[in-house]
Order: sequence, then structure tokens, then C-alpha cells
Amino acid sequence: MRSTTSGSGYATVNSPTGTSYTDSAVTNGTTYYYVVTAADASGQSGDSAQVSATPNVVPGAPTGLAATAGNASVSLTWNASTGATSYNVMRSTTSGSGYATVNSPTGTSYTDTGLTNNTTYYYVVTAANSAGTSGNSNQVSATPTGPVTNVTVNVDVLANRHPISPYVYGGAFPQDVQAITDSGLTTVRWGGNGASTYNWQLGTNNADNDYYFEDFAFSALNNSTDSNSTQFITDVKAAGGVPLMTMVMLPWVAQTPETSVTQGGTDNYHWTFSVSQDHACSATGKVDQYNIDAGINLEADCSTTMVASSTQLNRTYFPLLDDNTQTCPVGTCVYRKDWATALAAAFGSGTCSIPNSSITSCHFYDMDNEIDIWGGTHVDVHPNPTTYEELSNIYLLEAGNLKTWDPAAIRLGPVSCCWYYYWRSATGVSDTTSHGGVDFIPWWLNQVAWADAVAGSRSLDIFDIHAYPDADTGGQTQVQLQALAVSIYQDWWNPTFTSAAAYIRNGGFSNEPLDSKPFRIPRMRAILNSIYPGTQFSITEWSAAFAGEKDFSTALGDADAYGILGRERVALASRWTAPIPANPNYLALKLFTNYDGAHHGFGSISVSDTNNGNPGLFSSYAAVNAAGTQMTLLVLNKDPANTASVQFAFNGFAATNVVSYTLASTAPTAIAASGSSAWSATQSFAPYSATLLVVTGTTATAPVSSWDLNPDTTMAAASGTVTLNPKITSGSANVNLTSAVFDSYEGAAACGGTITLTIPTITPTTPGQITVTAGSTPGFCHFTVTGSDGTATQTEGGWIVVGNPAATFTTAGSGQSGAPNSLLPQPLTANLVVGSSGGTNTGASVLFTTSAGSLSNGTSSGTKVIAVTNSSGVASVTLTLPATAGPVTVTAEGPYGLGHPVATFTETVN
Repeated sequence: MRSTTSGSGYATVNSPTGTSYTDSAVTNGTTYYYVVTAADASGQSGDSAQVSATPNVVPGAPTGLAATAGNASVSLTWNASTGATSYNVMRSTTSGSGYATVNSPTGTSYTDTGLTNNTTYYYVVTAANSAGTSGNSNQVSATPTGPVTNVTVNVDVLANRHPISPYVYGGAFPQDVQAITDSGLTTVRWGGNGASTYNWQLGTNNADNDYYFEDFAFSALNNSTDSNSTQFITDVKAAGGVPLMTMVMLPWVAQTPETSVTQGGTDNYHWTFSVSQDHACSATGKVDQYNIDAGINLEADCSTTMVASSTQLNRTYFPLLDDNTQTCPVGTCVYRKDWATALAAAFGSGTCSIPNSSITSCHFYDMDNEIDIWGGTHVDVHPNPTTYEELSNIYLLEAGNLKTWDPAAIRLGPVSCCWYYYWRSATGVSDTTSHGGVDFIPWWLNQVAWADAVAGSRSLDIFDIHAYPDADTGGQTQVQLQALAVSIYQDWWNPTFTSAAAYIRNGGFSNEPLDSKPFRIPRMRAILNSIYPGTQFSITEWSAAFAGEKDFSTALGDADAYGILGRERVALASRWTAPIPANPNYLALKLFTNYDGAHHGFGSISVSDTNNGNPGLFSSYAAVNAAGTQMTLLVLNKDPANTASVQFAFNGFAATNVVSYTLASTAPTAIAASGSSAWSATQSFAPYSATLLVVTGTTATAPVSSWDLNPDTTMAAASGTVTLNPKITSGSANVNLTSAVFDSYEGAAACGGTITLTIPTITPTTPGQITVTAGSTPGFCHFTVTGSDGTATQTEGGWIVVGNPAATFTTAGSGQSGAPNSLLPQPLTANLVVGSSGGTNTGASVLFTTSAGSLSNGTSSGTKVIAVTNSSGVASVTLTLPATAGPVTVTAEGPYGLGHPVATFTETVN
């Protein structure tokens, strides 16, 4: 019996004989009340207990589902479904499938919390009631993000334009040849400590202080045949790379690989410090666990230093001589000339053009490796600390020899190891004070440049250092190491960055301005351009994998480094070691060299890219192609927590479309490419991500002529004057310079001083001239010069590194006269007055140059000679007059490290 009123009004709707019945004559949404009675021949029972039910239909799928991303959350809303009593919210990380129910609310909204920021989530909702569950709603997606940092990036394609050298994307000893080709690695270095004792005939090296002074088979490219240096060159070239070899300057090379009883063979004693033969220390940790007879340079008492004898050296090494005209002191010798001849043949032909230089040869040679610390890394064959004189003399000798053996050789030196040894030799402060108080690198460059001037030929093609950013990492947590890894490359470029290493902050071992702030690349280029103009700059070892090679912070740091190397005009660079394919930093390299698998890479012309972000957490770099139709823009959000919301502003480039290539910490094993979309000036970049934007567009007004400040960066003494000679690097139109000013840049305040456009017009054949007078305060001074080719107005910026006030000279011997071909009676003397330069009187090199006749310093003669000051600061030469009557001018130039004082003598031939 049924009623629509609870407890009364029942009417019989059916009399079944069984124990079930379906009432279908009802209206959906109406509540019905039922009782049942039983009947037989004797009569009818009373009513059963009352029940009720409201007939219903399955609700329709919800409509209008919308998602809003929050911080680790997504908020969902939808329209109500008729008849629904609850809803099922389902989530997946895959579009279109894999949904799982996360909640079943009764209302029409839900906030999903506890999510992972920067992960995209996909949602559908179903409606449910007693009749069942609907189908899925429309799918929506949302990507939760953390807090947002707003950054403005300004790109000006008509400012700071210069070509990027393709050879900055290099690395030492890549995993194999396939990695060279796939990664797009350009420069492939054969180097390191082991290369300093490489025997090219045997394919062996001695591990020296790196590993128990033992001889081993050289290892390269995971292929035993590539222990052969000429085969290495062949294989690297075939894989698409450019080899950078190391020419050994030490006098010893390894014998055959060690064998030992420990390893199941016999002891051949091809190690320098033997426990059994030499009574070397045998304590655990002081011998090779795999060859317990091979020790280190300690006597049996494990405290006294052992100096290797000739017997020990001849047991372990073969002598390395220049050529077979030299007498071999033992039965077997190896010769550099023969090796260089073989290397030259393997290098073969080919063109490797370094931007803004005359270098086109691909025959790249590091002149040995970290020669400044031979007394530590190779203490068995070089037991004494290196000195100023040794390091210049051996370089000049072997670099000169190499050029005769391989006329196409491009020589890199001095391959200095690190910050301290840029300024001090391993001998210490006494070596500095006995060389005029000039820091090592400025002294070495000065010595090489002036020796080349005297010789009339260049021995140094590329000035090369190793540049590991210094930091104190002891006691740091992994999070702190990661933060350091992504911020440390400010060491290379930031004029306001104070070193992360206490020994640099504390200083006291150099004569350089603001020595607690490395400013490493501009500082080095300023020194180089002031002393040896026209010489290129390279960094053949670098890395800062503080949190580990596999950590994503290393990938971000490496990407930062590649961007800096291109922007800061480095000619060639090589990471130690090349990234391996299993690590995220391998993909960081590919963002510059092969981002799409088709070997497209970062643009070839660097342009101005500035931003107002925290440089420890955000970086950006921009370049354009030669046609001006494509911009590549790398955005590094190094912040592990915050999304970067970036507002882009372009000058001179109209963007239309963009494709992004992203390497993210949430997906570190692949570069994710987007589809092409219309350019948007506002974009968001996930925390801990590197994104390359490949932007299509047009350059509004392309320059007809490109020009360079020549040099863009140099050094000047406080209150001193330097001259720039801006030149046209491409194009045929004249450029008229209109302004030049010191300005604030990258956090550095504008400096005092003056900049004068002495010759403001640059022609394709005649450079202009800019005279810069530095202020009186040492520091880093940025300047900007504006010029127009009649079509486009460009700006070029640079740095003047201002040092101490210059030393000066007092002179004697000027104003003499004599007969033709006669020796002037009085020597020409230049007395160095160091003043506030930071120098010393003793041992400063002075270059004398005469316009005619011949100078002599007592040991050599010519139109150019180098004399060295005595303890009183006096450098002296004699002058033999020429045969022709008239005036003769002699100049004396003091060290650039002391501000380059100059004095002039005027003599007369009667």
C-alpha cells in the first residue's frame, strides 16, 4: 500500500504473491510512503513498518568547470547539476586519462591543496545521487605556483652589439665522440695535470701528485685508441669539434704503464716514490691501495719530504727534449718537434675564425697546464716553486719553438691555475718585490709583450687562465651549496660582487684595485688590452659544481656561465670537464648549441640585455642572428621557490612569434619545447628553470656599419690617460660618434674623469679616437659611447679599470750629441720613482726604443731592448748613433703594472 502522506492515506497498488515489487507508477521527485500486509484464506495481517522513497534519475554531468591556480593549490568551481546530492572531484597529471578521486563535496566548489608547485594538474568532476553517477565534466588544468617575483628585462639590439665566439661552448674530455656531436660541444680540450707528462709515442702519462706519481695509459673519449693524441684530434674533428691540445713544457714524459705485484703482475717500478726501492712512506693512505709499493714524496718516517733522485726519475720518465740536435742523456728520449709535426698533420686544414681578431687557424695549443703550480702538482720532476723568470723564459722558448714546428699554431698561455697565482708566484712575495712589485700576470704579459716587440714577432696568440669561481664551501648544507652554485658566477662579471672566499676578501697579496671584488673577466681583459693589445682572452678550465655534477643547481650555474662567456667577449672556453649526457648540465649546454636536436643554437651577435632582478636569483642573456630576424633570449630563474613574472621591453626589435625551450628542475632529463605562439611581453618562468625563448621578428632599423670601441675594456692609472681607437668591424658607411660618458652600470656608480671624442668620425679604413682621463680613485668605471652610421644609432659600453697612481721616471743622458756611428759618452738612464704605484725600485723591466741607431743593455742590442732596474730603481742603456745626421728619439717605458710611466730622450747626430 502507498501514500504520499506519512502514516495515513494508504491505497493498495498491487497484491503480489512474492516478496518483492517495483512500483513504476510514481513521479520523480515525490516522496512516497509504503506499508505491506500479508493475507491468506483466514484473513489479512496488520501493516508492516512504514518506509519511504523518492524516485530519482542520474544527474547530468556538471558544466562550467573552472580552475584557478594558487600556491601549492588549485581552486575549482562548477555549475550545479539537477538532482545531484554530491560531486566527485577527480585529478590526474596526464591530460585525458589517469583520473583519481580526491574529494566528494556536496557543494559546487573545492580547493585541492598540498600540490607541487609548477606541476600541471588536470581535473574533471562528476555529479552523483542515489540513482548513480554522471559522466565527466569538461576537463580543466592548472599549474600551481609559489610566490611571484616581478622582473623587468630590457633588450636593446642596437646596444653592445658584438659577435659571440662559437668556441666558448667547450669542455675537456667529453664522455665519447657521440657526446661531442649530440651536445654541440665546440672546443674539445686535451689537458689537465696528466697532459703535462704525456708521452705521445706511448700514449701514457704520469698521474703525479694527483695519484701516487704512477705511469698510466692516457685516457680520452672512453676509447683506448684515443690515448693517441693524433687519433684524438682526428676523432674530435670527425665528431664536429675543434681540438685544443696541450704542448708539454716540463722536461719529462711517462714511460709505459705501471704494473705491480698488488695487481697480480710484477713490479716495473714506473712510479717515482717506491716503498721498496726508495724507502718511501708506507702508511695507509700514503700508498696506492691498488699498488702498495707506489707512494708519495715522503721519506720512511712519513714526515720528511723526499726529493726525487735522477735514478727515480729515469726509472719513471723519459727525458723530453726539443729536437734531436740536443744530446739525449739516457738511452731513450722523446722530442717535442717530432710530436708537434705529427699534431700539425693531424690538425690539417680548416678555418676557426675568432671574432675581432686575425686568428683563423684551428691549431689550438695550451702551452702546458697550470705552470704556476708545477712545484705542487709535479713536485717529483719540479721540486722547487716556480718563479717569475722561469715562467716567462720557458714560455717564450717553447712558444717560439712551437711556431717553427707548426707555423699554424695558435698558442695559449700562461694557463694560470687560480686567483692567488694570478698575482703571486709560488715563490711568494719576494719574487714580486724583486720584480718591481708588479703582480705576476701583469708582469708576465708585460715581459712576453716586450720580448715579442724586441723579437719582432708574436709568441702569444690567446691569453689563457683557469677561472674557477672561489667560495668557502666547508660546513655548508646542500641547500646552501645549491644557492652558491647558482649565484657564484657573479665572480666573473659583477663589479659590486664581493668574493665568496675569505682569502680573497682579506686580500693583501696583490697590487690590484678593489681586490676583494674579483670582477674576473673585465679585470683580466682590461689588463690584457692595456699591455698586449690585439691578444684574445680564453678560460680553458672552469666549473662550480658545489652541490655535485648531477645537481640541478649545476645546470643553472653552467647556463649562467655560457651566457656570461658570450656576453663578456671571451674568445674560447672549456669546462672542466665536459658535461656527461646523464646530467642536467649537459642539457644546459644544449640550450646554447643544440636546443632543438637540429643543432640550432644561441644567436651569433650578443646584444644588450639588462634586468632589475637579483643577480643571485635571476639572469638573462640575449643575442640576434646576422639577419636580425631572430632573437634568442635565455631566462634563468635561479630562485628555487618563486615564479618569475617577467615584463620584456625591446628596443629596435619587433617581436611576432616565440617558441620556448625549457629545462626545469621538475623535468630535468629533457628540454621541453612549446608550440609557436604569438609573442607576449609578459611571461612567467617557473622556479629553478632555464628557458630559451626563440623569438621571430624584425630589426626595425638595422645598422649599415658595425663598430667596436677598440678596446671596449682597458686599464688606466689613477688620473692617467688612455686612448681608444674605435673601428668599423663590418659595413662600408662612416660612423659619427656623438657622445661619450661615464655612467652607472650593473650597480657600479658613475666615476669621475673625462672622456673626449678626439676624432669622432670612424671610416672603414681609419679608426676614430677617444681620449679617456681616469678619475683619481681606483675602481671599476663604466662608460658608454653613442654613434650613428646615418641609418641606425648604436651605443657601445665598456670598462676602465682604474689602478693606483702611476710611477714616474727621472732621466739622465738626454740632450747629447755625437758623430755618426759613434757611441754616446753617457748612458741613458731612467730612474723609476714608484710613488703611490705600489711598486718597488728593484727588478722592474723598462723597454727602451730608439727611432734610429742601436741600443744596448749590456747583453743584447737593437732598436728595442729591455733593461732592468737596479736596487736604486735605475735602468740604463747605451746608444750608438746612426750614420745619418739629425735628431734621434729614445723612449723608456715602465711596467704597465705600475701605470706605464714613459720618459723621452732626445739626442743629435752631428
